[in-house]
Amino acid sequence: MLKDIKLYEFLDELASPSAAPGGGSASALLCSTAASLVCMVCHLTIGKKGYEESEHELKRVLEEAEVLRKKAEGLIDGDTNAFKEVIAAYKIPEEDAKRSIIIQNALKNATATPLEVARIGVRILELAKIVAFRGNVNSVSDAGGAALAAGAGLYGAIFNVKINLKSMNDETFKGSTKIELNALEERGKILLEEVNGIVSFKLSN
Repeated sequence: MLKDIKLYEFLDELASPSAAPGGGSASALLCSTAASLVCMVCHLTIGKKGYEESEHELKRVLEEAEVLRKKAEGLIDGDTNAFKEVIAAYKIPEEDAKRSIIIQNALKNATATPLEVARIGVRILELAKIVAFRGNVNSVSDAGGAALAAGAGLYGAIFNVKINLKSMNDETFKGSTKIELNALEERGKILLEEVNGIVSFKLSN
């Protein structure tokens, strides 16, 4: 499994001519990294003098960020496996009557994983905003890094959903997915701007 290999080995795989792992797995890794940074800021705040009022909230954030970190980590392999199914579907002989249906189903499966990564990315951005505002001021740069990593993971995942939608025939599915993508994209944009504002203010004061 990709998540079990060393980081440099994963990056070697990512840089190789193989199409998988690709951008979807990279986006999942970015979101897992972002969640890890949120966890770190929580750990560096909880129990510290002057942050007693933040402790209860950041314990809750820490618990959720740990769950999201593991979810995103699992999607590193999930995206690669889903894409391999798409590749296998396209290799089915064209005379096979079921080929088109199999391809469309594989594309739907390949869309589900990055869509989940995008949802996770938005939630991590929401948590990054909390730790940027409430967390240890000495770690505010890490909160900003978490937001940027989550944002990159979010947008990378959105791109992967969109490219799969281009090859799909189910207009109802495409329409509903695009509506959700637009909402995730807009929410992500707002959160990134908000976190950047908080971080920039704290770094300049």
